[in-house]
Formats: sequence, structure tokens, C-alpha cells
Amino acid sequence: QQQQQQQQQQQNAASQTCSEGEGQCDAATKNDKYSSDFGHFLTHDLKPGQAELMRWEDDGSIVQDYAVRVGLPPNLVPTIKAYVKDMGLLDIMTNMLYDDPLSPGEAKWFSFQSPYQKEMIAGGSSTDPIRNFTWNVERPDKKWKSDMHWFNTADELSHEEGLRVLAKGGFDQVLQGIGEKMGLDTLNVDSFGFVAVSNCDRGFIHTDWEDVDGRAFNFLIGIDSPDDAGPELIVEGDRKGEIYYGSNAGILVGDGTRHGTRECDHRAYRGVRITCSIYLSDVTSDNLEILAGDTTSIFPPTGKTAADWVWTQRGRHWSKEGGHSLVGDVGRKPYNVEDFMEGCKQQLCIRDSEGGYRNKCMKTCKVFMDDEDYKPGKERREVYGY
Repeated sequence: QQQQQQQQQQQNAASQTCSEGEGQCDAATKNDKYSSDFGHFLTHDLKPGQAELMRWEDDGSIVQDYAVRVGLPPNLVPTIKAYVKDMGLLDIMTNMLYDDPLSPGEAKWFSFQSPYQKEMIAGGSSTDPIRNFTWNVERPDKKWKSDMHWFNTADELSHEEGLRVLAKGGFDQVLQGIGEKMGLDTLNVDSFGFVAVSNCDRGFIHTDWEDVDGRAFNFLIGIDSPDDAGPELIVEGDRKGEIYYGSNAGILVGDGTRHGTRECDHRAYRGVRITCSIYLSDVTSDNLEILAGDTTSIFPPTGKTAADWVWTQRGRHWSKEGGHSLVGDVGRKPYNVEDFMEGCKQQLCIRDSEGGYRNKCMKTCKVFMDDEDYKPGKERREVYGY
């Protein structure tokens, strides 16, 4: 009987999923998947909000000035995963790569309704009309050497929904840890989305931000990874290193931090690796133009419109002076949205895969919310009811 128990324990350890569960993957199981072609990092457990610069495992030296591991609140990943599952996005992310993949450079639109609002209506605590919001999925061009698809909020209402998810999951602890560790003045969440991949022949090593004075970041959280999968991320300093996201911490990549998806192939069993990507910034007049020019996601649009909107977000979710949070979020500053052409028609808003029509018809296409509906200065939990 004791032998059977030992065998069962070994089987459980071998099949553990490295991005799920309450604990870390078994160290031996993870080490079996590491490659001698890569360096490796110190990955001790962190408390929620505890932020530490990434260090090489062999000599303890710092990898890069803006590569950071940050401890996750225990409810964050379950909250995010439950939201996308109840909304229907999780099934789309897990099935689209196999059943209806996009061609490189192609994009598609999806309309969703909030599972939080549906729950309130079903429980009789709300009689508000159901709100519809838009997500966008695109497949990056061929240089990525993978079947990776990007799923992102595509209008202000879906963005605001994502912020409520983060508030419920305890993301304020993460913001505080990052802000204090990186010596920032303020922080706000710029965008909320996901990366899904089943096969990657070669990780495309890149930076998300450069020349932003160390004040813009991409925070990556492992949401789902196939059983017995290998390391999920490459981070580069004086050499390339590989790492598991794990359930204890997320990876912050900032100014000039080179990183990329670790090579993988989960197609034999229809596996999909899903990572949550959360863009954060400390907006200043010096970095505003660069932040507004980011084309990673379709929302917010680029150019002066984006710059005006980004400026209304500054300092919204954390401040070194206190008084700002996701939980008590009072929204952005007032913002005037308008169409830039005549004859805009709402039914055409999601037919243009590149979003050009939407960017000319922002009011008709509800890319941004009218202040009458948005209610700047009022707590978001009062505006939306959750």
C-alpha cells in the first residue's frame, strides 16, 4: 500500500500544471524541463505585492533593471480565469487556435456581456439594460514564428470591465508593490488582454517599451498551461534565461527588457498556453507621446486621440501619496468623444479588421464612453454596480 501511495504521488507530481493550483510545481518536475541552452533565475516564493528584481540563479546578479518578479494575491488568477470563462472568452481562446485560426496579420471582433452584470440582473439587484462591449483578436505577423493570437479589450467599456476584474482579484497589492519598488509617482492600468499559443518554433525576442524613463511596463501572469509543459517565458540580460510563470508570481517587463515566448508545441493534445498581459504606466508629459503611440492593442487608438485619453488616466490606480486604487476607482477625468466623419453607421463598426472605420467614428462605434454614461469622479462600483 505504501508503494502504491508513493507511485501515485510521483504521478501527481509529474502531471502537475505549472500555472495553476495553489502551490508551485514540484521542483524536480520543473527542472526536468529546463534546458542547458538557457540560464535560469531565482524563483523563491513571494508574498502578495512583494516585488524583487530578477536575479540569475548561478551567481545572484541582477538580470536587467526593469525585469521584476511580483508576488500575486491568491485570488487574482482564479478571479481572472472565472471571468473569461463565464464571459465565453476562455472557450474561444482555447478552441480558436485549432478550429478557426486567423492568418498572420488578420483580426476579428467579438461582442460580450458582463457576467457580473448578468449575475446582478438574475439576482434581481439590477434592472439596468444589459451592456455590450467589444474585444478584438489578432494574429501577429510571420516574424513571430508561432500560432500566437492576441486577445484585447477593444473599447472603453470592455477596458473598464477588465479593471473591475483586477479590483476583485486584489491587483491593488501588485500595483503598490511595483510602484514602491520602482520608485514611481503614480500608476494606472493602460490595457488588459491575453496571449494564447499552442505552437512556437522560435521565440521572438523583443521589448514592449523603450525610452519611457522606466515608467511603463507589461505585467505577465500565467493563466493556463498544459500539463507537463516546459518553461513559458524567455527573459534576456547578458544571456537568455527561461522561466515558468508559476502560480505565486507574475513577471514585470519594462523599459528595454528583452523577452519572448518560450518555444513550445502542445498540438498533440490540443493544449493551449494562456498568459494575461496587463500594461501599466506612470504617465508624464515626457513619455506621453510614446505611450500614446503603442500599437500592441487596438484600444486605445494611436495618435492625438489616444494621447488625450491616456492623459485623463494618469495617477488613477495608485499614487505614492495614497488615495488611489482599483477598488475605490473614481474613473478617468472628463473626455469628449466625437466622430471625425459624417454618416457613421454602427453596423459597420466591426467589419473593418484594422479598426480604421472605428477610429473615424469613435462616438458612433462607442470606442469611448460618453461622459454622461461614464460619470467621471464617481466610484466605478457605484456606476456599474460591482
